[in-house]
Amino acid sequence: MVIWITGRQGSYKTTTANTLASKYREEGKPVLILDGDDVRKHFPCGFTDEDRRENIMRIAHIAAIAEKQNIIVICALISPRKKWRQEARELFKESKLIYLDGGTLWEGSVYEEPDDDEKRDR
Repeated sequence: MVIWITGRQGSYKTTTANTLASKYREEGKPVLILDGDDVRKHFPCGFTDEDRRENIMRIAHIAAIAEKQNIIVICALISPRKKWRQEARELFKESKLIYLDGGTLWEGSVYEEPDDDEKRDR
């Protein structure tokens, strides 16, 4: 299963991911957290729409590989476009989307909030 946590900068995505991971680990389940900021440190990319989509899909492909190995994957990242989130989630056998409200939206940037249809579990 892949849990995709999204929201604006500063909406506690990483904190939520760590809390969820702790609960799964207490149950003895293997968990991998893929945090957008951590991935960017090791695989730098810019902030154009093309760069952002590439980073999201990179994380999604890693998540899909881990999911196939029965690891619970928690992805915590700003994924501002609904289309990108949908493309990423199509790679997973089972996924849940968690949208965290609040946080900061940088001037000139856009974040498309998920609608009820997008939030349905796959």
